[in-house]
Amino acid sequence: MKVLIKKGLFLDPFMKNKKEIDILMIGTRIKRIGKGITDTNAIVVNAKDKIVFPGLIDVHVHFREPGQEHKETIATGMKAAAAGGFTTVVAEPNTNPPIDTPTRLKKVLSIARKEGLVNFFSKACITKGQMGEKLTDIEQLQNAGAAALTDDGHPVPGDKLMYNAFKKAKKHNILLSPHSEESEFYRNNILSKMEKEREKREQRDLFRRKMPHSMTYKAYRSEPGFIERDIEFVRRTGAKYHVSHVSLVESIGHIAKAKMEGLPVTAEVTPHHLFLNEDDEKGIGPNAKVNPPLRSKKDNEALKQAIVEGTIDVIATDHAPHTPQEKALGDDAPYGIIGLETSLGLALTYLVKPGLIDLIHLAHLMSYSPDKIFGLNVGGIEEGKQADFTLVDPEKRWTVDVSNFYSKGRNCPFNGRELQGKAVMTVVGGRIVMKDGKILETMEDFEKTID
Repeated sequence: MKVLIKKGLFLDPFMKNKKEIDILMIGTRIKRIGKGITDTNAIVVNAKDKIVFPGLIDVHVHFREPGQEHKETIATGMKAAAAGGFTTVVAEPNTNPPIDTPTRLKKVLSIARKEGLVNFFSKACITKGQMGEKLTDIEQLQNAGAAALTDDGHPVPGDKLMYNAFKKAKKHNILLSPHSEESEFYRNNILSKMEKEREKREQRDLFRRKMPHSMTYKAYRSEPGFIERDIEFVRRTGAKYHVSHVSLVESIGHIAKAKMEGLPVTAEVTPHHLFLNEDDEKGIGPNAKVNPPLRSKKDNEALKQAIVEGTIDVIATDHAPHTPQEKALGDDAPYGIIGLETSLGLALTYLVKPGLIDLIHLAHLMSYSPDKIFGLNVGGIEEGKQADFTLVDPEKRWTVDVSNFYSKGRNCPFNGRELQGKAVMTVVGGRIVMKDGKILETMEDFEKTID
């Protein structure tokens, strides 16, 4: 099948400008890019006044399969991604059981291939069972296709263990993306044990004595401290390190310093940490309960400035669906916010529209940079490449309504928010999978939408 996209505004990442282009797709790939392309056998899509983004990429999602399919499945997560303009996602490994072996990784990748709506990659665990006690087989996980390594919501508390993870990650050329946060697991299962053994360990652990004086145990048991520790391990090993969901101004300082040193350190921020704070959580309730928690207005502004200055490389959603029944438990509600169907609109409304960044910068944050950092090789709009891109109407005004979401989750703190800018078409491998907010299961469904 041939599809011809006419008169879209292409964001050229090299010339740093917008230009009107046509894109001819044949099968899964881009055949031609230029102006005035004609093909009488092609289905024509009028993209006038629409922005042609490279396919959006979210490197931090939870699709809950296997083990918690009542919250989300790979199929429903893919639909939510396509509805939000995303052509590619990278899933977290905190499934049940966790993705800590090559067999489990291959199984989840196989399920995703069968669903096939968007490109799907998965991270794998740093430690077995995410227990922070013994490393997984990093070489075998890399060979099986892991996009990165993380214990998701749990930091790896042991210095020697994490240092060894960095050494192995460097050896096998795989990205480490640990979570620097005080999870419930960390507080309840690790922290108390470490408190009891701290003095004895510090006396006998020569490795700790070699650490900078500021990096004591107490200093790095929260987000900025873990980040500082892990950056030190980057200095020692040269391994690639991507910081998940940065939320504090102090964390930004460590990351900025590492970048100035030329270390292979990158970082992401979520829309909820950019555009919501602790005061909002009080009014919204459990649907704004998340870990790391919403911070102060000062942190909001620091994160936005870090995007402007380039300290933050990626916007990622940390899409974490829970059932309405779970989120109705008040103080006992689980942590997590969904974001795939709102992320682009929020960024356009609160970053681009006020002039903090331009559309090309946003394309780097939501496509070019995540593609490069995670080594996915799915980004970019070039002749001969797989046809993955997103058509965006920057003027479209819409109201967030969770009742219309494709995700099973409804835990969106932006419900009812009026936004400007929306994805109106998602193309994955030459196939139009979303048009005007509707998921298209087949090309026949797409053909029915053409006038």
